[in-house]
Amino acid sequence: MKKVLEALGEMQAKMPIETVFLVLIIAFIVAMIIYLTYKNTYTGVMYNPRFNVSLIMITMVTTIVMVVIGSNISVSLGMVGALSIIRFRTAVKDPRDTAFIFWCVVSGLACGTQNYTIVLAGSVVICLVLFIFKKVVAGDDKYLLIIKGDDLNTSAIDKFVEKNTKYYSCKGKYIKNSKVELIYDIKLKKKNDDSIVNALKDNINIETVNLVANNTDTMG
Repeated sequence: MKKVLEALGEMQAKMPIETVFLVLIIAFIVAMIIYLTYKNTYTGVMYNPRFNVSLIMITMVTTIVMVVIGSNISVSLGMVGALSIIRFRTAVKDPRDTAFIFWCVVSGLACGTQNYTIVLAGSVVICLVLFIFKKVVAGDDKYLLIIKGDDLNTSAIDKFVEKNTKYYSCKGKYIKNSKVELIYDIKLKKKNDDSIVNALKDNINIETVNLVANNTDTMG
């Protein structure tokens, strides 16, 4: 412990307080780029603002760790031992969230080692790539249409779906007694146009109509 405290004193002498604040300010700027990128490119079912704020914390904390460690081996070993007691029990279900966490950690490492040009340029490029993918690649208009009801005229519904979509394919039909469930893979004529849902709801035999996007968003 004595050696670690001595190393920390040497580190404070080598890095002026002004430099420490500069490192943290740049880390915060990078963290805000990550924050805004995650918020504006999110396409899941439910946006979690707390997770997004945690991305800022991860970037800042990683930066502080790197500033403390510096190039001192004894401090780095002591820091590894101290951090080994931390256990993260929250499962990250979306691989995209894992990628953002990795982005934050790498950004913190770069800021802590004062590689400002690399981290700023890299973050801006990643941000632009994600926005391009959201607008161009992820702008798919394919949906899953699920219809449930009693004594449905399946042929009439097939014709209606064909008429009101650019493309459709019946993926499944489930019939039990009077209960009928139809599943279609469709492409809407206009993006986010839920008029087909409203039209199908007017059928007195139809109980529920679900329009599910490829990203698991439900429109109706």
